[in-house]
Amino acid sequence: MQEFDEQNRYGHDEENDCMTFPTVDSARLIRDGGIDAMAALDAVIFDAIAGLSPQEQQIIKHAFGEAMGGIIVNLINPAVGAFPELETDQSA
Repeated sequence: MQEFDEQNRYGHDEENDCMTFPTVDSARLIRDGGIDAMAALDAVIFDAIAGLSPQEQQIIKHAFGEAMGGIIVNLINPAVGAFPELETDQSA
C-alpha cells in the first residue's frame, strides 16, 4: 500500500505511476464511476460481438478487456488503495 502525505496526495504518484486522491469523497466518486463504466462495457459486449466472425469477436473482446483492465488498474484500485474503507464486499 502507498503512503500518502500532503506532498503526493494530489494529482499523480510518480513513483507508482498512479492517480492519487485528496479526499475520500473524490476517491469514492472515481471508484463508483469506474464501477459504472465497467458495468456499461459489460452490458454491451455480447451485443457488440453478435454476428461477428470468431476472429472479429476476439479483437473486440480483447479491446474491451484492455479498457476494463485500465479502469481497474488506473481508477478503482488506486482509489481503494488510498482509502481502504472503500473496498467493496465481494461476498454479497
